[in-house]
Amino acid sequence: MAQKATPSGAEALGDLQKALAAALDLARKLSDDPLVGRLLATFRNMPMEDREPIVAILEREVTGRLLSRATEKPVGQSTHLNPNARLYVRSHSTNLDKRHFDYDEMVIADVRAMRIAMMIRYVPEIYEAWKAAIREAMDHVDEPIRAVAEELLHDVLASIAAARSDERTEEPAPGDAEASTHTRKP
Repeated sequence: MAQKATPSGAEALGDLQKALAAALDLARKLSDDPLVGRLLATFRNMPMEDREPIVAILEREVTGRLLSRATEKPVGQSTHLNPNARLYVRSHSTNLDKRHFDYDEMVIADVRAMRIAMMIRYVPEIYEAWKAAIREAMDHVDEPIRAVAEELLHDVLASIAAARSDERTEEPAPGDAEASTHTRKP
């Protein structure tokens, strides 16, 4: 195999100038687009083992989008961006630590959940996002899981009804001050 001759000083300087000009042009193009900076920062922060699969997902999705855009009119179908798409899913260990299901811990967690529910329900933006999120969550689970969630919701509704019933039976009759000291919970 013939070796390429080493360029002369003037040739080497010319090649270096071309390479530097190309690098400068590329750097300017990249720095002019703030999204490229964000994309690179996100990529740098990404766990190493996630990089290749995520790039493959992006390539596949962009290829599909470009194909869709090219065939929208004749096919009558288009694609659009899903701003709520997720690349990561949560997974749970099957080894349950029963200490997390202690009665007192569950009471505390339930009270916190009901207080958070007040915020969710009465802040319109959060409420709308919650409704959309809970609906999408239903698409990520199968029917047996939905049935368990439904059963638990019925249990919650029964507990609410029981608490309201208990409160009604504990209220003293008007003018019965002595009864109120004996029947009210502390």
